[in-house]
Amino acid sequence: RVSLRVNQQNQGNNLNKAVGLPTVSTNPRDTGLSEIVVSGFSTLGDEINNPQRDTANTYELIDSASWARGSHLFKFGIDVRRLQQNGFADVESRGLLEFVGFTGNALAEMLQDAPSVTAIARLDNPQHLRTQSYNFYAQDTWRARPNLTLTLGLRYEYNTPAVDPQDRASIYDPATHSIVAVGKNGIPRAGYNADKNNFAPRLGIAWVPDAARRWVVRTGYGIYYDQSALAPSEGLYFNPPYFNSQLFIPTAQFPIILENPFPSNYPGFIPNGAFTFQRNLRTPYMQQWNFSLQRQIGLSSVAELSYVGTKGTKLIDNRDINQAKPSPQPVNLRPVPQFADIDAFESRGNSNYNALQARFTQRFHAGLSALASYTWSKSIDDASGFFSSAGDPNFPQDSNNVRGDRGLSNFDIRHRFTLSYSYDLPLPAKKILLRGWQTNGVWTFQTGRPFTVTLLPGVDNSNTGLPSIGFGVVDRPNVVGNPHLSHPAPDRWFDTSAFLTPPFGAFGNAGRNILAGPGFSSVNISLIKNTMIREGLTLQFRAEIFNLLDRANFNLPDSFLGSPSFGRILSAGTPRRTQFGLKLLF
Repeated sequence: RVSLRVNQQNQGNNLNKAVGLPTVSTNPRDTGLSEIVVSGFSTLGDEINNPQRDTANTYELIDSASWARGSHLFKFGIDVRRLQQNGFADVESRGLLEFVGFTGNALAEMLQDAPSVTAIARLDNPQHLRTQSYNFYAQDTWRARPNLTLTLGLRYEYNTPAVDPQDRASIYDPATHSIVAVGKNGIPRAGYNADKNNFAPRLGIAWVPDAARRWVVRTGYGIYYDQSALAPSEGLYFNPPYFNSQLFIPTAQFPIILENPFPSNYPGFIPNGAFTFQRNLRTPYMQQWNFSLQRQIGLSSVAELSYVGTKGTKLIDNRDINQAKPSPQPVNLRPVPQFADIDAFESRGNSNYNALQARFTQRFHAGLSALASYTWSKSIDDASGFFSSAGDPNFPQDSNNVRGDRGLSNFDIRHRFTLSYSYDLPLPAKKILLRGWQTNGVWTFQTGRPFTVTLLPGVDNSNTGLPSIGFGVVDRPNVVGNPHLSHPAPDRWFDTSAFLTPPFGAFGNAGRNILAGPGFSSVNISLIKNTMIREGLTLQFRAEIFNLLDRANFNLPDSFLGSPSFGRILSAGTPRRTQFGLKLLF
């Protein structure tokens, strides 16, 4: 059983009333302060996605068997699980106010009582999801020769689509352009049909080519299916009538003031958004393959060089299937105008990862054990995760051109080197103050993560429609020059003049994740002294230093065009830290 609880910082205090903002929700758990976003400044108030509760119960039946016959070792197994998830997520229950800075100064807009965008949700959507997972496998490890081993296997997986036991959920139906109840009139209870075609073959080969048995060649291939996370199914609880979200955009004729930022009768509010599924949603899977060459050096060391490849297919992504086409016309209707964004979960995502890996292992010998590894890799996809924050969205900029968002993965690290070691210092063992000393270390050096330059959140420059639930697509700018600098610095990480806002009613040509952030390096060491008091009782002293070199590991720069700090790095990781400890081990 796993339970997660996330509360807003000001829970229990009705700060909206204290500062003159309206109290939106009457539920005591939703008290606090509306989230107030002022572009270029730290966010005020409580995060709009809190409070949250999530309790998951997993019931599991596992059994396996092995059978050896001649040069074959057969293995069989079954793994059956039942998952229950109960919880809630009171999204936007206190409201959201954004001051984007259309006038050139977001802070001045706040002082002038003129929000750029406001949003509110009225909800009654407790979440109760149920799903089962059935997994079966068979494997044969065949020692074909003394120096050759083949492993063949097949796994079958079936994950039932997650359903609400009372069918208290709804979904957008593209056929009728309306919100319908699940489990009725041909709509599956989960919103999509089950995928039962999940066979996963596996192959592995290990070959020792030399008589001295110092060389080992290994290769393998396998298909691995995802376990179908419940996050997409939670989207069904964010459809009317259980969830109603409203986004307000002020105009000269209908302004919005802080005394009433969420008006009940307002002609300029954006309609509700909706969630839906691709009816034949497939189970995502990964194809993985590798080839490695391993060499034993001496009695206690091993060097290894490997190639690793991974291809993700039918990965779960989402896009706005109700996105309007870019247009400079002031009134630009969506295809289904009675809805705002319609977020469709689809199995359309793809990814590719290729890596060259080198590793050296020193098993414990003469008081020293160590592991050094280097990876040179590249990862490409068209979306790297669900519900990403604004500025690094999971939604494509253009929902009708998903491949336009293909680029480096958010987590792409081109070069990474790590070293970990443990060394027993060879000091005289007869003296109690000198014996029992040990030093350990973990060193990490890597290049930076990529990031995407976008326009400010809440700015619908393409005139294709803003998301109604607080996250999603952010328009990108045009690239008009080379944004890379030969000597980037925290106060100017890239050439900001290389980006311009496109003409109104057009998408920008800037790609996704075309710039890289600062690298990361860290040297952590420790010195340990173990003193045996008596048999079974040891006193341990520890001195640990994190980030020994006190290097400033900068975070990603501000990537929002139009922000006062655009192109600048505003924060960094933890500086050098030293700690001491004393433990009694028994």
